[in-house]
Amino acid sequence: MAATTTSAKRQATASVRRAKDEIAESSEEIAGRAKATGRRLRDEANEIEDSLARGAEDLAATVSSKLKSVGVDTDKMTEVAREQASDLQELIIREIQERPLRALGLAAAVGLFVGFLSAR
Repeated sequence: MAATTTSAKRQATASVRRAKDEIAESSEEIAGRAKATGRRLRDEANEIEDSLARGAEDLAATVSSKLKSVGVDTDKMTEVAREQASDLQELIIREIQERPLRALGLAAAVGLFVGFLSAR
């Protein structure tokens, strides 16, 4: 009976070792697949980003040329828009510095609102 118990222990130990080895191999394989998938997704995201940037540039050029053709000074509009954006940025910075908790609350509210809309 002692020989049977020893034999069973050896078999169990060998089975555990095999299982550990299989798990280690599987985890390495899964990690490799995850890395490859991550690289592929990153490459695809970069391609999409480049495509969107090109599309936005083309759209901006088309709109600018059409506005210029009807006599709108797009350079002046761009300058005014930059000034207004700069003023808005300064206003936001001042508000955050003067009332940080209020700014944090507003940011949270906006985040919840956008989350609610995107969940629909």
